[in-house]
Amino acid sequence: MNHNHTQADANADDDLALRQALHQARAPAADSQALQQRVLAQWQQRHAQQPPPGQPTLLAAGPALLLGQTRRQRMARALVVLALGVALAAWWLRPDPALNELLQPDVLSQMGMGEI
Repeated sequence: MNHNHTQADANADDDLALRQALHQARAPAADSQALQQRVLAQWQQRHAQQPPPGQPTLLAAGPALLLGQTRRQRMARALVVLALGVALAAWWLRPDPALNELLQPDVLSQMGMGEI
């Protein structure tokens, strides 16, 4: 039984030594307060830059808000791109003048009679 009592005293001494070591290792209150103030200041700066609730953020509103475009600007740009596409297609698919010359009725009739 004495053996258990001695073990309990040793554990109590170890616990007391550990408590004292932790108490000494703990940062002073002034350092802890300064750290808390810096963390709070950083948090306030980070959250002060965010828009209030209800106002869309840049990424939530999509690329239009990110690029600073309104709906009217997007529609105007889409119409310009569409007009350029139609103009490019019309130029690309324009008829060949030499083929148009050959398809004239008088040229076809001359070819049919063997004159050309």
